[in-house]
Amino acid sequence: MNADAPADQPTPTTPTPRRERRERPEADRSPLARAWYKLVKAVATTSFAAFGGWRTSGFENMPAAGGVILVSNHLSYLDVFILGMGVRRPLNYVARSTLFVPVLGAFIRSVGGFPIQREGMGASGMKETLKRLRSGGVVTLFPEGTRSIDGELGELKPGIALLVSRAGVPVVPAGVAGTFSAWPRGRLLPRPHPIRVHYGPPILPSDLEGLDARAITALIRDRIAECVEVARRGLARDLGA
Repeated sequence: MNADAPADQPTPTTPTPRRERRERPEADRSPLARAWYKLVKAVATTSFAAFGGWRTSGFENMPAAGGVILVSNHLSYLDVFILGMGVRRPLNYVARSTLFVPVLGAFIRSVGGFPIQREGMGASGMKETLKRLRSGGVVTLFPEGTRSIDGELGELKPGIALLVSRAGVPVVPAGVAGTFSAWPRGRLLPRPHPIRVHYGPPILPSDLEGLDARAITALIRDRIAECVEVARRGLARDLGA
């Protein structure tokens, strides 16, 4: 105690440091839903390994917690599985409403899927997407709007810029290669084929400041295209090309 201080002056105390609140990963779903997702993921992982093999790269680019939009090219029905297998966090999926028929619809919902109209996301789809992002979830989108007819990356729907701007969360681009050969449009059943997926560095909200909708869409497409190229090079090495 300071001898020069008045006797009735309180002794100063060091404030207790406040613990930083950390956002918990997988906060967007219940423990039971997480357990079911992990079981489905384990089955899918084993199946793909026996069905031609799969590899991922860049998975460290996925933020460990908080809302994230995962955007990718879309070649096949297999894409939703391969994208989920490559990262630790469970994914939420946007799927067209026509897929939500009895049994199949229940399964899609159980692993994080929710419906949108085929012609666009619409108000209800936008609301549900933002809800899951604000709950700390990862929402997977295919901005082309449909599967590729030729295996190439098409133009992105303009609505992606509005969603990204409103969400204000990191956007992780991804590129898939090999799923078009495994199960293209028009083929009844898939066939064995090696698959590659690459996740690129996230596009942060600060990267989009000052950009209009067209520039945001172009930036996202360019980043997806870069990831596709990395995945294709990896697939070529796997095939010995």
